[in-house]
Amino acid sequence: MKFRMIWVGSEGEPDHQPSLPQGTGAPDSLSRVRYEQRGTEMVRRDELPNGRVKFTPIANFTARIVNDIVCDDDTELRRDFCIEANVAGQRVTCVVPAAEFSRMNWVPHQLGPQAIIYPGQQQHVRAAVQSLSGPIQQERVFTYLGWTKPGQNWVYMHAGGAVGPSGTLAHSQVRVPAPLQHYRMCPPADSDRAKAVRSSLSFLSVAPDRISLPLFAAVYRAPLGGADFSLFLTGRTGTFKTALAALCQQHFGAAMDATCLPAHFASTANALEELAFCAKDALLVVDDFAPTGGVGDGALYAVAERLFRASGNHQGRGRMHGHRHLGDSRPPRSLILATGEEVPRGHSLRARLSQVRRGRLDRAFLTAGTSTGLAEPMTRAPFPEVRPRRSAK
Repeated sequence: MKFRMIWVGSEGEPDHQPSLPQGTGAPDSLSRVRYEQRGTEMVRRDELPNGRVKFTPIANFTARIVNDIVCDDDTELRRDFCIEANVAGQRVTCVVPAAEFSRMNWVPHQLGPQAIIYPGQQQHVRAAVQSLSGPIQQERVFTYLGWTKPGQNWVYMHAGGAVGPSGTLAHSQVRVPAPLQHYRMCPPADSDRAKAVRSSLSFLSVAPDRISLPLFAAVYRAPLGGADFSLFLTGRTGTFKTALAALCQQHFGAAMDATCLPAHFASTANALEELAFCAKDALLVVDDFAPTGGVGDGALYAVAERLFRASGNHQGRGRMHGHRHLGDSRPPRSLILATGEEVPRGHSLRARLSQVRRGRLDRAFLTAGTSTGLAEPMTRAPFPEVRPRRSAK
């Protein structure tokens, strides 16, 4: 008895044929699949063994990958695809993580409900988008602040690009989380450098030396990286601790005044740890540690404990990726300046706090020396304590 094996693929599945032993009499290929754009649709073009061509619509929109974006966070690389689509006569541009691209779940989320993938054609649409893209431009994007060496020279990355030995670098691309978007530096002209230095030094006149010197030193220590300590600025409401912290923060971006600081203790521990990781070689103000005496204070203390210990020990939480792959940890890489109405509790933290007695704030200098926009005349007022904190190893 003789048998013949015939492979029949269902509609919507790739037309692949399993390898067969020689002598079965089966053809090498039952069809050849290509993809085309016809008007506003993408179609599948099958060349059948009998010479006929079959066209099958797979989606009512067209799309192509225009940029392959390599994101560098200084520990690992990941890819994003910039996709241009035409849906119902409208052009849509979106960025899709490469890990999510093949699942095609991004289509309704990014292109809207009018973008339809026909039943059984999901993977054909994925293949069509890739095959119809043509040449794809690759871009490298840095997703962190601070020092890096992309070529011969070290450069400092900020949200607006990069600064090198010769000034601003035009072609460096930086994409940081939204809270860090105001870390933007504009190098002064040669004629204005002395004025910029004097403006920075005027910070020392805001408060007594025992208060202003630790904060001023932290501003210039932060870009050197590798700090294993944090600063904690504490005082009652109305003592201008947030305004003073903002003066320090504005050395890294003029827009970060007291109303626009990058981080807040109302955020989760994961969010603060990620910001402290991305704000590499920079000062990061985390504002308003304010326990209320309620049941939620335990979580607030836990957030502060985790942030300060991770910063002092240079240790981040371990993470597992898919397939039991251990990912790189993401420890804080910024110098943290926190403000609050009281010091985070815990013997091991308090033992590492160097307390500074209360001083008085010169609010006239606070107005004149910064771009905070405080318009009313200032008088002297009690100023909060400054507590540098060094974590245990």
